[in-house]
Amino acid sequence: MHIPTRWLLLIALAGAAPAHADGDAEARRYVRFVEEPAGACVARNGVQILVRNEHPTRRLRVWLDRFQAGVGTGDRSRTDLSPGAEPEPLGCSRNLAGTQEWRLARAAFLD
Repeated sequence: MHIPTRWLLLIALAGAAPAHADGDAEARRYVRFVEEPAGACVARNGVQILVRNEHPTRRLRVWLDRFQAGVGTGDRSRTDLSPGAEPEPLGCSRNLAGTQEWRLARAAFLD
């Protein structure tokens, strides 16, 4: 059976991991979500969600997907996190429409 070259290429690419996969996995280890009480959030029976970089020396770029009541909203944010910096606030775990969360879509070292 002869398989055209273009199909072999597509088959090879389909099974290949993205070029950033190993670096992404390593960088992901240092991303932490933090919860803190905040006035507006507590009033809605929630907490403030923040994200931080826990690597001691390297900067991170993270991409986050937002979910509302367990359903993706299509919102993807990107932010750069410095080592030792204060966590970056994302929003409340609850808003007027219900529960809200952020999930890490991707992470990469900047240096």
